[in-house]
Amino acid sequence: MKSFLTFLKSGYYLGLIFLLTFTIWTFYEDTPPYAFNLYNMMGILFLILLGTLWFILFEDTTVTLPTTLAILFFINKSNMDFETVASFGFPYIGVGLFFLGPIVHLIRFKPRFRLNTFFWGFLLIGVSYLIPLLYLPFEISAIPVSMMGILYLLLYLFYANTLKGDLRYLFRILLGINLLLTFQVFFYLYQGYLQTPDLALIYRLFSGWNRNLGWANINDMCFYLALTFPSYLYFIFKHPKNPIFWFMMWLPMMAVILSKSRGGLLGFSFCLLFCLIFLLIKGNKTLIKNAMFFVVVSGMIIYFSQDVFIVWWEFFTDSLGDDLNQFSSGRIEIYQIGFDVFKTYPLFGGGWTSLINLRPDSRLFMYHSTLVQSLAAMGLFGLFALLVHYGQVFRFLLRYRTLEKSLFLIGYLASQIHGLIDNVQYAVPYSILMVLFLALFEKAELKT
Repeated sequence: MKSFLTFLKSGYYLGLIFLLTFTIWTFYEDTPPYAFNLYNMMGILFLILLGTLWFILFEDTTVTLPTTLAILFFINKSNMDFETVASFGFPYIGVGLFFLGPIVHLIRFKPRFRLNTFFWGFLLIGVSYLIPLLYLPFEISAIPVSMMGILYLLLYLFYANTLKGDLRYLFRILLGINLLLTFQVFFYLYQGYLQTPDLALIYRLFSGWNRNLGWANINDMCFYLALTFPSYLYFIFKHPKNPIFWFMMWLPMMAVILSKSRGGLLGFSFCLLFCLIFLLIKGNKTLIKNAMFFVVVSGMIIYFSQDVFIVWWEFFTDSLGDDLNQFSSGRIEIYQIGFDVFKTYPLFGGGWTSLINLRPDSRLFMYHSTLVQSLAAMGLFGLFALLVHYGQVFRFLLRYRTLEKSLFLIGYLASQIHGLIDNVQYAVPYSILMVLFLALFEKAELKT
């Protein structure tokens, strides 16, 4: 059993889970009478059952992280909106089955619980999600999404008191997620390439899919890539003579450029810049020499593929439009709606269904900005809760700084910069990632 547990904590097992996730995610056709792809549903059920087995067998819940994380990136449901999530039973069945494992784990192993480092921030966020239910007109569809804050709190309390991970494993997870999402973007680009045979090659590379990526759209993919990108630098520091991680860094860079995501390029550029600065400050002579070589080779690649950047600039200038709202893909109008809702409900917000009630055509229910989302959905109390959470995160990461904390902070800052113009902080996968990553960081056994 001990050798099997070692395998479950290895990069091989992590790679197998993420490979399975990518393979089944590529099945994207809806399978009537189901609203979701049947293979997606079967894959998620398999991961839930596998995770439940590990919850029951092992006291250290670190081994359940790969399956829990993989579920976040599994669904490939095109045009998934609020009505899809609220009306069909599959997501609720999946959540119900998922909690079976932790319940059995608690009964069997009886872990001791304490209020951990990030408890108060998650508690306040959970409360801020719920308060609007007390005074807004009753909507059955508002209950599940308003309960998500409590779900994050429960997940944090459970994992922070039951796992015994190490930081090397955390960065293996970050690297695995980055590669998984990079290849999902490449699949998105490949589908667009197949669907546009009449275009010139350079435009076919940029054409993209005529649909979103199921659990996310292309902008979302980019801020997850920025969040996890510093994991390459971690392994570069740990294995300074191994060139493979330098070459691997070009994969997510290519994915972000070809995605045509303007906000994605903004956040990712900050991440890349911070990584290079950190490398120059903290790297030894070997690492700095390798970094200069990487920059020179990257410059040569950019020079010989300058047509790619010329075409990207064409797409950018074409997207400028006649006014700021058009340039922002309608965000300015959404922000105005959000501030109007905030003015009506300044203390505790207009709730999580406020946007979908005002604009039924909206995808899901987000205001495309962390600040606007906080104020519109949860009011000043929601903003206060978020600031408390930020304060706890930055205090933890800036105190007794290590290589791991510094690199994680770079990805975190880059994703939050993207959050100024997109759905980041309150996106469900991002929130769950933060819960699991912070819990793992807090309980890590590795000391540097």
